[in-house]
Amino acid sequence: MDKAALQELFSYTGWAWKQIKGAIPDDETLGAAAPGSGWPDLRHCLAHIILAYDRWSPAIVDLDSRPMPDLPSDDFLTWSQIDGHRRRTRDALQSHLEAWTDADLGKQHMVDIDGRPVRYSRGELITHLLLHERGHHGDVTTLFWQLGLDSETLLEYRFHLGRHQETAAQ
Repeated sequence: MDKAALQELFSYTGWAWKQIKGAIPDDETLGAAAPGSGWPDLRHCLAHIILAYDRWSPAIVDLDSRPMPDLPSDDFLTWSQIDGHRRRTRDALQSHLEAWTDADLGKQHMVDIDGRPVRYSRGELITHLLLHERGHHGDVTTLFWQLGLDSETLLEYRFHLGRHQETAAQ
């Protein structure tokens, strides 16, 4: 994937995050039980999405992955905490993405993945991380439905594209 495509995927996942945040009425909803969703609550699902950045960003930047962090019992309880973690992880990765060229992103490296060397490019790893987040959008949609929140087509990529078309028309 080239830099422009990665930046677009970064933009989409950022846009989708804003849609998620806008659909959740309050901090209490983050911890509301959602039986049948596969996740105990939104908090756990959203934390998993963010904590994956803590695991994969070191593999992308330093070529050395970290274990998936555990969810602290006293964290990711409020939007303030969640947004703080998300900004910390995404802003740092986005800063590196901005600095790298297409050649930097396409160059293959031996990356330590859980003690095993695997050949990846930084672009492939960024794609993996962003598509991981995108994959969990389905879980978020299910959680919304379980909690009685409007989940109809909220996170579809076509609406993100529509946002670009509206901006271009103005």
